[in-house]
Amino acid sequence: MKLVVATFIIGLLLSACGGRQQPKAYTSQLTSDDSMTIRMGQWQLMRYHSERLGFDINYPSFLVRQPLPEAAGAQEVFMMDDISISVMSENVDSMLRSPGQTMMGMGADLTEVGDRYTIQEGADDKWDYFGKVIDDSTRLVTVMLRYYPEHTEAVEPLKEWVRAFDVR
Repeated sequence: MKLVVATFIIGLLLSACGGRQQPKAYTSQLTSDDSMTIRMGQWQLMRYHSERLGFDINYPSFLVRQPLPEAAGAQEVFMMDDISISVMSENVDSMLRSPGQTMMGMGADLTEVGDRYTIQEGADDKWDYFGKVIDDSTRLVTVMLRYYPEHTEAVEPLKEWVRAFDVR
């Protein structure tokens, strides 16, 4: 009799627990977007003065500045895994094609035009990219975000960072 009562009580407890759902964090699987968002975390802007470019860059703190050889010219690159941001500067007098023309030649779509800037989006074989070209009267400054397509949702805050980037 005691065994029957104990079995009955255990059965009641199990059925009561079985009706409850586990918290979502324990039952769902993370996608690569979620894991990238978690790795990005709550980021701050880090200030870096670039001698190559001649201005300050306030870049997201989860990215790491990459050392580049002198031959790389007037550019800075900040990366983390499948995401990179490049900031480049070219004198208007010395260029054959503008960075915007180059991106559009690669198949980018012009998505926004402002008084001093354009924004293009596109993709190549492996990467998606989102770029802003700023006309600073004597130079063109290009900010290019490149990422794997599976991180489209995770990079939305970085697209906003690119959209807001300025050199004034």
